[in-house]
Amino acid sequence: MANTRRMEQAVRYLPGIVALAAAFWLVFPFIRLDQADYSRANILVFRLVVGITIFVVMLGKMGFDIFFPQGMARKVSDLKSAMFIIFGILILAFVVFIIIQAGSLFLSTYPQTTDYNL
Repeated sequence: MANTRRMEQAVRYLPGIVALAAAFWLVFPFIRLDQADYSRANILVFRLVVGITIFVVMLGKMGFDIFFPQGMARKVSDLKSAMFIIFGILILAFVVFIIIQAGSLFLSTYPQTTDYNL
């Protein structure tokens, strides 16, 4: 009886875990981005958009599960609430990191005004 309950819980969480793993795989190239990745820029931008979209959808699903539980008498665990906040902060930090990284990469490739010899 206990094994079947554990199996049901594992099957219930499996799609979310697979979606988060896929999203992490999609955004992984952006953790260390350099100028050599310019040739694959179109593919990488689509990967980033799809990966962040999956993360945001999963955050929305977690938020919906926390704020509107499937029974008014059910109490949401503190761990689930803390994980929701931590997950949201991690997504925000990643987006800010990507913006800063893209800005620094742009500024490093932008020609200096002294290069024009005006």
